[in-house]
Amino acid sequence: MESPRNTDKDSLPAGEQPFKDVERYERPQYLRLLSGKLFRTEDKDYAATSDDGETWRRGGRINPYNIGQCLDDVEIQIQNGSYEGRLVSPYYLEMDGDHPDYTRQQRGGYAIWRGKTICLQTHTHVPEMAGSFMCYSDDEGLTWQTSRGFLMGYFDDGHLGHWTCEEPVVAELKDGRLLCFMRSTCGCILKSYSSDGGESWTKVETTDLAMSNSPCALCRIPTTGDLVLVWNPMSAEEICRGYRRGRLALAISEDDGQTWGRVRTLELVPGLEDVEWVEPPAELTPMVRGGSGPEEILSELPDGFTHYHYASIFASEDGITIGYIVSCPPGGEKAYYRWRKFPISQLYEE
Repeated sequence: MESPRNTDKDSLPAGEQPFKDVERYERPQYLRLLSGKLFRTEDKDYAATSDDGETWRRGGRINPYNIGQCLDDVEIQIQNGSYEGRLVSPYYLEMDGDHPDYTRQQRGGYAIWRGKTICLQTHTHVPEMAGSFMCYSDDEGLTWQTSRGFLMGYFDDGHLGHWTCEEPVVAELKDGRLLCFMRSTCGCILKSYSSDGGESWTKVETTDLAMSNSPCALCRIPTTGDLVLVWNPMSAEEICRGYRRGRLALAISEDDGQTWGRVRTLELVPGLEDVEWVEPPAELTPMVRGGSGPEEILSELPDGFTHYHYASIFASEDGITIGYIVSCPPGGEKAYYRWRKFPISQLYEE
């Protein structure tokens, strides 16, 4: 089973905490290794381990590329099988077009909010591409290797182009494989599998999990081995109206991610229907997006419009704690971090 992450006090905060600085906020959360050591990253790209949490031994550079990034708190250690003890850290390389006559501000997705026309979205409105890859270590972070090739969307033998696959998250499955979920622009989560501890990955596939171009969080529940997912399930119509991250939901999979159930809505903004399940686009398409520029208004948003996004999941033997950013469009209230805690038994209630 996947070991829990721990704060410096070996517990997790409950309730709500102010999120004072979205860009610089850092949490002292560590991955408990099978050896009993604590693992964390330093300066984003370097591994570090500790016996007591007070002094840290710096390991090797995780990501060998000069560019690339990862989400917070997504490293895992494989718990069983031939690759037991291996650390796996998901990364992605992002390439954005930067053109003085084709900027995100000019081409962004615009909406009316609180009586004003605002630039609500920037991503997907200018050229962007990203591919995911894995870094792995068999010596608790002292040395690292990278997976073969990059995970990129490539459907209908390339006739649909190359799709963005970014902000990957990984979980160990009951059968020993690894499952990777990725953010993309196609209106659903993309996935890939590894049978060799993250060294190689299958061709990227779509899932039936509707999602806007947003990151998700994926984790194994230590006591059951089931998967828990937190994501933004949005329909194509909702995405085109500007609601990329207005619904945040949790679901459980008891069959290694093949099907998902026990869905519960964690957050919902005004203007969205409270539904248990959101269907992905009926037809495969590389881009689900509303209009670009101030001449193509996405919609008029309700006063309480909010983004709920960038979730993290922390599992222990008795429950899970979920943290995510709560933020308004530009000119609204300041963003902060919200915590939600659920006992394991509550996750399985009907």
